[in-house]
Amino acid sequence: MIVEHLIIGGIYFMLPIYLIWVTVIYLSVKFLVAYKSENIDLNKLNKLNSVILFLGSFAFLLGLFAQILGLYGALISIQAAGDISPALMAGGLRISFLAPLYGFGIFLISGIVWFVFRNLIRK
Repeated sequence: MIVEHLIIGGIYFMLPIYLIWVTVIYLSVKFLVAYKSENIDLNKLNKLNSVILFLGSFAFLLGLFAQILGLYGALISIQAAGDISPALMAGGLRISFLAPLYGFGIFLISGIVWFVFRNLIRK
């Protein structure tokens, strides 16, 4: 399903969103390892935590940008074709929501991770 969504959603926008998923997971593990170490550098942990939240926000905005570009191209095609079926339009709309959906998922996860890690740093 993930590979199918990568191809259907458009590799040029879905691949960076997938890479941001991997990066957020990697940075979260890196944060936990640095937090459990003997020498805790709070400035480094704060910066790492901010990067996690930024990447989640960026993924969501990238997904919205991909959707807007896709819908713009679709509207140009609809205008050129004239009349289209509602089922075709619904299928296109469903596909256009893939990138924002994945981006929003990353944003939610990174927001939760950011909140938890922020509270760990404050202790």
